[in-house]
Order: sequence, then structure tokens, then C-alpha cells
Amino acid sequence: MARFMTSTDDLVAPFSLDNAPVRGRIARLAAHALDPILHRHDYPRPVAMLLGEALTLAALVGSLLKTDGRLVVQAQGQGLVPLLVAEHGAGGLRGYARLAEGANTKLARANRLPPSELLGAGNLVLTLDLGENAPPFQGVVPLEGETLAQCAESYFRISEQTDTTIRLAVGEVMSGNAPSAWRAGGVLMQRLASDQARGDTEEDWNRASILFGTVTDEELVDPALPADRLLYRLFHQEGVRMADATALEDRCTCSEERLTNVMKQFPPTELHDLIEPDGKLHARCQFCAREYLIDPAKVGAS
Repeated sequence: MARFMTSTDDLVAPFSLDNAPVRGRIARLAAHALDPILHRHDYPRPVAMLLGEALTLAALVGSLLKTDGRLVVQAQGQGLVPLLVAEHGAGGLRGYARLAEGANTKLARANRLPPSELLGAGNLVLTLDLGENAPPFQGVVPLEGETLAQCAESYFRISEQTDTTIRLAVGEVMSGNAPSAWRAGGVLMQRLASDQARGDTEEDWNRASILFGTVTDEELVDPALPADRLLYRLFHQEGVRMADATALEDRCTCSEERLTNVMKQFPPTELHDLIEPDGKLHARCQFCAREYLIDPAKVGAS
């Protein structure tokens, strides 16, 4: 269940403007929601940055949902990173990137790279998973754009037909001799549709978009600039209001029960060949790296 909190980090919060037809979300990911995920796999820097952006995007879009479920952001292609997945559900985040052979060496000295350069030609897929008994809702757009935020804006423009602007930033913070810590920040802003009460919202939306465009990557990840102060810095002339924030945390959804259910779908002879010398099936979660030792009898492989 989502928790409401007052911390300045690891949160996502809704906001609105009094003087413009705007709703939005702001997110900050740090020590509890981002850093452990990125350090767990020791990704090359450009991969860590892209996954951090995807996790921030998942938190922003997932918090827009008015129903329980998991929001999955998935980017897939034929490049050095053929698969990248970020999931948000009830304040929990998990993420994973699959690297092609040789990617670590080729990306060792690289910094931030466009999604298409890392993933190759491919698609950005946003999926709302409502559980086993409900079909998922899914939208797909090409990985076209210099940033993941631009790709996501295309998704909202094409699939949702909603004017949406997004900024995502990821960086490392150094503190003395302590190891560097990953941080991320993001803002999503959407235009409310015109109606009889609001009238034409074009001019007000354009004004808010100009203000939104002044936000910098440094501001988005600055640990000394809380989310509410950042919103005030951007939109104080428009009467910005930030509502209660929801806590975000590194939380995987893997379990032995889920793994055994998946294994039961494989032929028993194939599973039997995977039994280790200790008599167990070894399974490792690709998201959180937790290792499970499964009794072959539970999956019909004994």
C-alpha cells in the first residue's frame, strides 16, 4: 500500500497550477528508490543513467493511474542494450537492463547517450498490468528522440492524445570519501482539456510550458532543493500547489511461488537437466539478484 510522507527524497507528488490548465507530477529518487537498484548490477554509466530515467518515468506515469496495478516501462531494440525494464507499483520500484556481449567494454568511457544509440532501432512500450485476471493495457511508440523523455512525450501525444511535457535527469552525488550516490528527478506536466468553464486553454498552456522549459538537470537532482521549492521556483507566478507525496522505495515483486509457477510451464525433462549437484534448481531474479533454491519436486522435475 502506498505510504504518504514528508521526506524530501524518494517521493512522487501531484501538483497543479491555479492560473493555468495544468496538472502534473514531480518525483525524486535517491538512497531508497534508485541508488541500490543501479549499484546492484554495476551498469556502465550511460546504461545506469538511462535506467534511472526509466525508473523516474515509471514513478511519474504510475502515479497518474487511478487504479491499482503495475506500470511497466519497457524499451527494447537490437543494440548494446536490447532490453530495459522499469516497473512501478504502489510506491515500489524495480528495474533491470540486459546488456549485449561486449557492451561493458564499448560503453566503459561513455557518458549519457540517446536511447536509440544504446538500444538500437526499437520501441518504447508502456504497459498497465492489472493482475492475472485482467488483460493488460499497452501503448507502443518508436524509440525516436534524443532523450527518453521525448520518447515518452510521443507516447502521450499518440496513444493518449494529451499534451504532455516531461523532463528527466539522473546524476551522481559525491560526498567526501564516501562512495558516489545516484539521484534522479523528474517532472511531468499535462494540459487539461478546454471546456465551457476554462475556455480556450492554449495561451495559458503555452505560458506554463515556457516556465517548465527553464528547469535544469542540476535542479532536478539537487539534494538541497526539495521538490516543493523547485515547483515554487518554476511556477510561483502561476500559484503552484503540491499535494501529499507518496514514498518510493526499491521493492522487488519476485517470490519463490512466482518462480515455481513459471517453472511448471517448462517440460520436466528440460528442468531435470538444470538440477544442480546439491539437488536443487537454482533461480536468480534478474531484477533484485536474489537467488532461490527450488525443490525439483515442486515443479514436477524430480
